[in-house]
Amino acid sequence: MKKNIKEKIFMAFKELIAPLDGKPALVSAIVLTATLAALDMPNFAIFLLGMVFLLTHSFRRHLQWVIFVTMAIGIIVHEGIPEILEPTNGQFTSDVVSKSDAIGNSGCGKVESRLPRPKGTAFIISVSNSAEETAIGNARGGYYKVRLTEKRNLPDLPLPGDSICFEASWYPVMPPSVPGAFDTQGWLNSQGLAAYGKFKRWTAYQGNWTFERSFFEFRQFLQRRFAKFLDPAETGLLMGLLAGDRSGIPEVLRSDFQRSGLVHVLAISGFHVVLLAGMLMIFLKATGLPHKIVIFIATALLAVYVPVTGGSPAVRRAVMMFAIPQIGTLFGKPANTLNSLGIALLLIILPEPNVIWNPGFQLSFAATAGIIIGTPHNPTKLLPDSLKQNKLWQKFQAFAIDPTYVTLCATLATAPFLIHHFKTLSPFAWFGNIIIVPAISLGMQAGLFAQLSPVDFISGTFCATARFFLRLASLLTRILSDGAAASTTVGPFSPAALIALGGLIILLPVCRKNYIARKYVFLYILVTSAIFAYNSYHEVLHPSWTLTTIDVGQGDSHLVKTPSGKHFLIDAGDNSRQDSGKDIIVPFLHHIGVRELEALIITHPDKDHFGGAKSILKMFPVKELWTSDCSMKESKPDWQQVLQEAHKRDIPIRNIHRGILWKENYFEMRTVHPRNDVCVEANEGSITLRLKGLGHSAVLTGDLSVKGEKEIMNTDAYLKSDVLKLGHHGSKTSSSVPFLNAVSPTYAIIPSGRKNRFRHPHKQVTDRLDSLNIPYINTAKKGTITFTFVPDSISYTTMW
Repeated sequence: MKKNIKEKIFMAFKELIAPLDGKPALVSAIVLTATLAALDMPNFAIFLLGMVFLLTHSFRRHLQWVIFVTMAIGIIVHEGIPEILEPTNGQFTSDVVSKSDAIGNSGCGKVESRLPRPKGTAFIISVSNSAEETAIGNARGGYYKVRLTEKRNLPDLPLPGDSICFEASWYPVMPPSVPGAFDTQGWLNSQGLAAYGKFKRWTAYQGNWTFERSFFEFRQFLQRRFAKFLDPAETGLLMGLLAGDRSGIPEVLRSDFQRSGLVHVLAISGFHVVLLAGMLMIFLKATGLPHKIVIFIATALLAVYVPVTGGSPAVRRAVMMFAIPQIGTLFGKPANTLNSLGIALLLIILPEPNVIWNPGFQLSFAATAGIIIGTPHNPTKLLPDSLKQNKLWQKFQAFAIDPTYVTLCATLATAPFLIHHFKTLSPFAWFGNIIIVPAISLGMQAGLFAQLSPVDFISGTFCATARFFLRLASLLTRILSDGAAASTTVGPFSPAALIALGGLIILLPVCRKNYIARKYVFLYILVTSAIFAYNSYHEVLHPSWTLTTIDVGQGDSHLVKTPSGKHFLIDAGDNSRQDSGKDIIVPFLHHIGVRELEALIITHPDKDHFGGAKSILKMFPVKELWTSDCSMKESKPDWQQVLQEAHKRDIPIRNIHRGILWKENYFEMRTVHPRNDVCVEANEGSITLRLKGLGHSAVLTGDLSVKGEKEIMNTDAYLKSDVLKLGHHGSKTSSSVPFLNAVSPTYAIIPSGRKNRFRHPHKQVTDRLDSLNIPYINTAKKGTITFTFVPDSISYTTMW
């Protein structure tokens, strides 16, 4: 009996790996990726290398040698990767920070590339200086690179290849102060940059010709031709689609594509290359050239297209996967698509091993692999022949069913990576791919023909066609992205859980026929259900609630999580320098797994408290908006737009005033200020809340002034609490001694911006806290602060 089971398992495993047999490039690419990942993440080395061990004992001898050689190459390649970013004592330190200090404020070098940006022009400069190289200690090839921006709109700017001497002001590089926020250090590291900043002054000298100069001038030529017939927004969109220059795409449109799960359409990727390759082949064949010449010319033109668009991994992968089969046909050796994918992987990973952690690289290859693997399992193949031969059905299948299935394959394959990097999925992305991508492709084709047309009248006609399809695509994208549920929080999950999910997705197509696949699916469902049940049971037995002060700079934003898992956001930061809602709070909510807000509470209509509210209402599910009646009457245009956004989305607006109580088991939130019968100055009328649960409490005061504090103390409100959020960012107009004594907090929170112009917190306030022996935590120094309350203790963590 045991022998039969072993044989059954062995045969099932052989069936699973059969598609890899005869594909040495694909096997080598998988092993190389697994080896590099295991060396970077030792915790998963056993899992990843265990897979290699199983493959080694199942393949024929020549593939075993491929695996061993690839592992050796992977180790050698990995040892050559410089360690730029390392965790130290729970914090991130980086050579990037020390480099910007070491290189000084001036230098000379060569312009490598010139990048148009919405606000100015950025330059990548290769700087060489022996003294500085010694100080930096990590320069490779005798130089290091910096990125500097010229914000002025000057008529004559340096070109790639020009020499330049400059004086610069470097931007500070800090670790993220909010979980899920943009990691500047990681970005600089991925770009190979020592520092970034802006020019103070510069002097350029004409240099030698470079390929990048020709590519830049070609992109400028394309832009000028489009600009003759199209609006700036349409020109920017076409330049992004055809040349990879997305600087001209309006931020609103880019945000719409991102929220609807279609941002991949704006980045030059396999979709664009496949479309361009198809058009090239049709055009070249129409000239009557021999087939071999057509293949050679198309391959050469696409090879040139790679650096023109910036040479992203997705573009390189797509061009390689077009070129490899085409070149194979020239020699009478048709290439297998999966093996071609393996060759493309090897050619990209070997010179640049760190690319395996690039989200764009992962998504591009996962989507391609998902489509290749999933296509043979299309369920329409099981339909009766009589239906498949029906012409009406064939058209319906070609225009609706097949695109839907391909989109489903790509969506499933990329889901683990999207969840890992962004903690979100777009429920309508599959639908957007079906209705919007065709419009985008037609707009691209019209734009390309406009560039190829020698006569302005014909070019203008094609541009008008492109305008129609691009506006149609933009309108449909706006409709899809307009709902708060367009982007849904999924996760967070551990890497191990996502690897297991990836295994499930890979095995789903064969689980009906394969013994191991069936057992894996059953085990996955069983373990997942058990973990879910345990977590739910643990939350019931060990209730807790949290208060998180989000670092939004010089502004307020606090997230409360109740014992039952409901979330309340109190204030939404500012949007003067950056939109706190879109850039900080919504990514943070996704990162920690918040799926909806029970309420968004705005304490008073000052911009540093409501600035990000409109974006949150637009981008995130919110059940209710809470604010005071006096605040609703405030006539500030920006604030009225927030209220209008709530009305537009049918979000109820609740009047909050003294006496309002929200409660559940183990927790309550009581409003202790303001009164509802009289309107006062905004700060004085800030909504003040006392949170209480599991034997602990906290008071949140908005920008409450001393006058407002006195009014609260004249009521019968019980104020004594464990945590106090100081009023008005630690201003001397708040946090009076009597109020501090009334609350008598164990800890005080001060949300203030680094180097803010108001110099908050004021020294009088910090001296007051010191004299009363109240320790305080400042977001300017500690980043985001999270207090956790359980029945027998209080604890807090900070981002820094």
